[in-house]
Amino acid sequence: MIDVKNLSKTFDRKVNAVKDVSLHVDKGEVVSLIGPSGSGKSTVLRCINGLETPDKGTILINGKAINYKDAKTAQKERTVMGFVFQHFNLFANMTVMQNLTLAPVNVLGKSQQEAEDTATKYLERVGLLDKKDAYPSKLSGGQKQRVAIARALCMEPQIMLFDEPTSALDPEMIKEVLNVIRDLVNDGMTMIIVTHEMNFAREVSDRIVFLEDGSIVDMGTPEYIFSQSENPRIKEFLEKVL
Repeated sequence: MIDVKNLSKTFDRKVNAVKDVSLHVDKGEVVSLIGPSGSGKSTVLRCINGLETPDKGTILINGKAINYKDAKTAQKERTVMGFVFQHFNLFANMTVMQNLTLAPVNVLGKSQQEAEDTATKYLERVGLLDKKDAYPSKLSGGQKQRVAIARALCMEPQIMLFDEPTSALDPEMIKEVLNVIRDLVNDGMTMIIVTHEMNFAREVSDRIVFLEDGSIVDMGTPEYIFSQSENPRIKEFLEKVL
């Protein structure tokens, strides 16, 4: 479903954030990207979604290469992907319902009623229908992130991309967000998750990809990465975070 081929991305002509990364994700597969901060995980995810334009390489979704240099075409092609940000990125001047219906109406061309019906369904799913008329400032961090997940789902995506969805949350709020993601995993949603939650990655992932300095060091099943890999850098990293 997702093919990343020889992806490279440099910032300010000197910071090699991603170096020749290739990755394949099958339909229904859950892949977690792990590694130290600054290893290129989020940049890979942002390139897949078109939030960053790759310097080199090709990204194919369902076998079709995305032309990220053509903004109008890229916007249409990106609708198959839902993106959940680390810091929520909700519109502060809009209610929860308005946040969820904006893109379906303006990008997908849905009627307001149709968009609200879809938003209601997903707010129920994340347990926040009672907050539909609230503004983001009245929500906890965990509630904001669940709204952000519902907003992404309102676009009816085939793929969900999560960029460290719990890193901005207080510890007691992490569980409620992870439970929503677990629910999507159980539904068979194709996902790439950038996360520092090692136990969660081990639990939900079909495959773990370890990155450092913009390159893939190793990848494999959770059992392989966490218990069998002989790579000294992976062992060192896991000893520090587990």
